[in-house]
Amino acid sequence: QFDPTLDWDKVKKIRDAWDGPVILKGILDAEDAKAALNVGADAIVVSNHGGRQLDGALSSIRALPSILDAVGDRIEVHLDSGIRSGQDILKAVAMGAKGTWIGRAFVYGLGAMGQQGVTRALEILHKELDVSMALCGRRRVQELDRDVLLIPRDFEGNWQTG
Repeated sequence: QFDPTLDWDKVKKIRDAWDGPVILKGILDAEDAKAALNVGADAIVVSNHGGRQLDGALSSIRALPSILDAVGDRIEVHLDSGIRSGQDILKAVAMGAKGTWIGRAFVYGLGAMGQQGVTRALEILHKELDVSMALCGRRRVQELDRDVLLIPRDFEGNWQTG
């Protein structure tokens, strides 16, 4: 589902017409994050849609730092795409995401065992996150920060545009 006519003016009109929360998913660069903030979005989801839309797109976790640098805490930032384990959740939250979305784990659990499978998938992710936090010396998600990670200096890459 891709609408090539969607632009920031249309998003602003939706924001103006809707008094509920507006969350924009598919943000992969700092300029789009700032634009989402400027049109009044309540939250953004850093996501490459699991690589299904453009398989050469930057991974969400690599895009996350520059987006967080651009918007700070002025908008809630979540991460989607590539979350396969509790350690993946730990990494995203430690880098600054407020939370993660887990579509694929949810769907796999649903396909395997229905509602019980979804519950089990969530339990596994929770247990993996809990163990990973303990191994990092953290008891609460709110204690996660970049100190628990080793991030390569050129993690985001030095990409040439144009």
